[in-house]
Amino acid sequence: SDVRPKRSLLFVWHTGEESGLQGSRWFTDNPTVPRDSIVAQINSDMIARGGPDDEARRDPAYLQVIGSRRLSTELGDLTEAVNRDGGFNLSFDYSYDANGHPDNFYCRSDHYMYARYGIPIAFFSTGGHRDYHQVTDEIEYLDFDKYARVTSFVRAVVERVANLDHRVVVDQ
Repeated sequence: SDVRPKRSLLFVWHTGEESGLQGSRWFTDNPTVPRDSIVAQINSDMIARGGPDDEARRDPAYLQVIGSRRLSTELGDLTEAVNRDGGFNLSFDYSYDANGHPDNFYCRSDHYMYARYGIPIAFFSTGGHRDYHQVTDEIEYLDFDKYARVTSFVRAVVERVANLDHRVVVDQ
């Protein structure tokens, strides 16, 4: 929409994730705005594949959701409501968010550097796949319709958070 949100949005592109979350660590330790003014961090990465087994079949609804309830039940509920009420009809996979999951994605992506400061996060991804970090990860495997659907969903989540009449409640 063309209406300004109640809150400012800050877009941050981090570097050095694979070498120890260097960019997100630096930013959260040295933010360009007061850290306590950041009400949530919404992270998306690898959102145009079908899912972990997408070479065998494309799944236009599959989306991993990580961390959305770890610090804030409200943020988790909000993401579910946006998906349902916005008609996105994405199929959320929370299995990778389980405590003790061997891949430990919650602690391995840039959002974690925000969460360590108590900032609620939500991470959206279609997950790892056979071509993850390989030279075989080619554009032909991307599902651009899905990419558009997921980015529209993420935008709707961001807009909902930005227009709340309160900060996202931290209750965990």
